[in-house]
Amino acid sequence: MSRLGARERAGVVVRGSQEQVGSGADVRGVRLSWWDAQVRMRVRRPVEMVEATRWLFAVLVLVSLVLALPAAVVGADGTMRLVGGAGGVVLGLSWCVGYLRRSVPLGMDLVDAVALAAFAASSPEPTAAFPLVFAALWFRSLYGSGSRAVLRCGLYVVALGASVLLWPDMPGHTGGVAIFPLIGVIPTMLLTVIVGRHLAGILRARAQAAQLDEVHGSVGPQLLGTTDSAQIREIAWAAIVRICEVTPGLRVMKAVAQHEELAVARVTNGFCRAPNVMPAQMLSALACEDGVCQGAIDGRAALDAAAGEVCAWVCVPLPEVHDQVGRVWLFVGAPVRVPPEALISLKNLTNQVTLALRNSAVHRDLTVLAEVDNLTGLANRASFNAALSRDLEGVAERETTVLFVDLDDFKDVNDAYGHHAGDDLLRVVATRLREVTRPSDLCARIGGDEFAVLLRRTGEAAAAEVAQRVVAAVSTPATLDDAVVHVGASVGVASVVGGDDPETLVHRADVAMYAAKAQGKARVQVFESGLLNGDPSRAVFERDLAAAAANGQLVVHYQPVVTLNDGRCAAVEALVRWQHPERGLLQPDEFIEVAERIGAIGSIGVAVLRQAVADVASWRESSLHSSVSVHVNVSALQLDDDAFTVAVEDCLREFDWPANRLVLEFTETIVISSPEAIDRLRALSASGVQIAIDDFGTGYASLTTLRSLPVQIVKIDKSFIAGSTTNVEDRAVTEGISTMVTRMGLRAIAEGVERPEQRDLLMSIGVREAQGFLYLSPQPAAELFSWLAEHLAVADAPGDRTVIPFVSRHSV
Repeated sequence: MSRLGARERAGVVVRGSQEQVGSGADVRGVRLSWWDAQVRMRVRRPVEMVEATRWLFAVLVLVSLVLALPAAVVGADGTMRLVGGAGGVVLGLSWCVGYLRRSVPLGMDLVDAVALAAFAASSPEPTAAFPLVFAALWFRSLYGSGSRAVLRCGLYVVALGASVLLWPDMPGHTGGVAIFPLIGVIPTMLLTVIVGRHLAGILRARAQAAQLDEVHGSVGPQLLGTTDSAQIREIAWAAIVRICEVTPGLRVMKAVAQHEELAVARVTNGFCRAPNVMPAQMLSALACEDGVCQGAIDGRAALDAAAGEVCAWVCVPLPEVHDQVGRVWLFVGAPVRVPPEALISLKNLTNQVTLALRNSAVHRDLTVLAEVDNLTGLANRASFNAALSRDLEGVAERETTVLFVDLDDFKDVNDAYGHHAGDDLLRVVATRLREVTRPSDLCARIGGDEFAVLLRRTGEAAAAEVAQRVVAAVSTPATLDDAVVHVGASVGVASVVGGDDPETLVHRADVAMYAAKAQGKARVQVFESGLLNGDPSRAVFERDLAAAAANGQLVVHYQPVVTLNDGRCAAVEALVRWQHPERGLLQPDEFIEVAERIGAIGSIGVAVLRQAVADVASWRESSLHSSVSVHVNVSALQLDDDAFTVAVEDCLREFDWPANRLVLEFTETIVISSPEAIDRLRALSASGVQIAIDDFGTGYASLTTLRSLPVQIVKIDKSFIAGSTTNVEDRAVTEGISTMVTRMGLRAIAEGVERPEQRDLLMSIGVREAQGFLYLSPQPAAELFSWLAEHLAVADAPGDRTVIPFVSRHSV
């Protein structure tokens, strides 16, 4: 197939005009050939700099020809007029073809020289051809190499010299022609070639720089928001290919270090053949500086053979990332030398891609954490609910059973041995759950000391047997450090009934679990319909909870938020407890979820808000003037009611408390709230109230969704902090959250700091604020008030900001 035929079939992409013309394109209903399409496209002035200059010089040379033709034919006899006209026509056709082809073969230069000689010899004076010579030199200087430009200039000098010699013998010419004008114009012709080539180099360099900038400009938006590492690498390689296309002679080979070999992964155009592997020893003599390695490459011959020509080679090592199997190297080659601007472009590209891959790793870790309980490695509540929903939509829904597991006496372990021991026990329970269930089953930690198991293709009777195995496994004594602890498990069993939704099935398992707990410890209860109306203790509990706020049974404790660099108080967080008349002081995880289910969370939330603001306001009025803020936990369900925003405004007004010193903490479920609820959240933020996301990293939110919410503070979940000093993944996630939160202009607060090494790690990764037992356990208002009075820093002058130094102490 001829080259022209191939181009007609494949279509042509012309970068200079920034248009694509396919073969067989229809223009106004007329099917155009490749040549017609080229002509129509070229006559319009291109936008790109080099092509626009070529177009301008093409117009210059053709206009010069039109202006010079009359001088050649006026006064000449018929033969000379024919020779001069033919020479002019040949020159015009040669220049037009060269412009359309974007190349000038050597044969075309020879034709130009003969036509110029004919034109000059037939003219009344050979000097009539000088305008054409200079116009042609300018025009042709934008094509080919510098040596070709000098050769072309020599051909034109020979053509003019021949015309001077032939001129006296031409019909109608008498006398001789002085050769001195020709000799005098030769230096000017050389200078024209030099200046023209210099101009061409500048234009090409600027065009290449613009194209390289365009590559980087297009890569940035593509990488933004791309989280798949394979897709990021494809975008990067496409950019490398484009860099090679805009840099003449540049070629890139990508190799991955594998043991004693370099496996060739990909190559750009410019290689006639590429080996599968190369020896790793070829890198031993390289010296790397600023991300570029240069020096003797032992395998240079292999690279030259792959390229099909002798090249200069430079090696660019790519930074290591999380999912990289081996060190990746780019072998960059080009004839004579590798252009510095191409190396700079490749380095900038690798920096962009490395950042994108690291962001991808953080995003992947956060996505996993959104589905996995970080403490135990089991599924979390969100992923459990999603899996249950999928199963209930499937064909095996009638064989789906849920076990709801609640640990007995877990609070005693926490109180006796501390939260660290409690976390270890939860990990032990998670391991035992996996051991007594099948790989096809799903074990999840729902929250606190509650677990759930999704048994697939399991009937009620078989599920009850699994539940008994769970009770036996959990009841086995566990060794934590040097202590042996005993806990039990109450398990509720509920199998799907036709038409059940996930919430109903989990609720039934929950009801069965409470029934099992009511019978004693370490029991199993299969759900029965009578349990819905036959659980008086639960009904009494819910009734008491609904009236807790009105009866004044809610107790608010406070825990300080401190700045890590100096241990001073920045804020206090209000934490609610319920003083139950019979069961004693209950922790939030024992009643908050029930309050949300029965609709009592609104009254409880408002009561806690008012008590917290009243307490901190009274401290201020008691001469403890400080700049601390107060954090109050709020359920996302409270935002479903306009009354909540009104209650916040009334509370701030009643106690004369600044809005910017009230922080409302929401869990990550806020991101799936209704649009109306989000609007109320924005209204609160607009009034000056600070918004915080609590327990970040364990639920629905991601750093991307935070941008759509009026959030000022992100609290890193304590489960990450607990493992940050011993678990590489926990540390990486903690650092990733801190870094990205800070870059978004938000404040990061670490929760659950219990040990000095955790504090030191947080300070090293840039976290500025924290709270936890290392500083102070939650205290009643009176105790915290006394403590603050004893440790208050006196202001230097009236009205100065007062700060409260906290002394590290372990308190449980």
